[in-house]
Amino acid sequence: MSDPELVLFLHGLGDSPASWDAVIENLPAGMQGIALNVPGLSLEQDLESAPFELHRAAAHVRKELDSLGVAQTHLCGLSLGAMVALQTAIDSPQRLRTLTLVAGQVKPPRWLMTLQSTLVRMLPAKVFGKDGPNKTQILAALKAAKTVDFSTSLSDVRIPTLVLCGSRDRPNLPAARRLATEIPDARLRIIPDGGHTLNQSSPALIAKELGSFIAG
Repeated sequence: MSDPELVLFLHGLGDSPASWDAVIENLPAGMQGIALNVPGLSLEQDLESAPFELHRAAAHVRKELDSLGVAQTHLCGLSLGAMVALQTAIDSPQRLRTLTLVAGQVKPPRWLMTLQSTLVRMLPAKVFGKDGPNKTQILAALKAAKTVDFSTSLSDVRIPTLVLCGSRDRPNLPAARRLATEIPDARLRIIPDGGHTLNQSSPALIAKELGSFIAG
């Protein structure tokens, strides 16, 4: 009996690994899912000491693969997690079998990062940190996201790639189309009536899309 296809999942900003639970539960037979903490966005003590940094987070994915004894995996990330997944594909393509980017970005709009930072600053600290990152971590991550720019790197990605985005996720739709256009042989799937957190609003559909993509 062959080993199951392993899929690693990376959560988005303000979320936790638990945000992927329903997707993992709906994965087709023959697939196993593990959701990772993203360093700088975790409540785990050993991961929260340093602020979020893209290359550090990608290195953590490789470290997790090493600890699991896995040479290659399928990697799926949402939003900020999609950027970490893309950086992992650029830094360590030999570790990935496929790449799935959900609501990802090429160069996050500065106006959007600024707006989100402003909204976060207005909220009391007690709102954060129960099941996800605290207020300081979120602000640091938004600051780091402002500097991300994959514009010159997309054509170097040679891993089979699936790009998913909700039709109502308007800030990320242009980036989704660009990702699918500039990553060689990438496949684009726009989810009708889908919003930003597709892993929570449409977990069964996302699991089905992943299953079909990986099997094909």
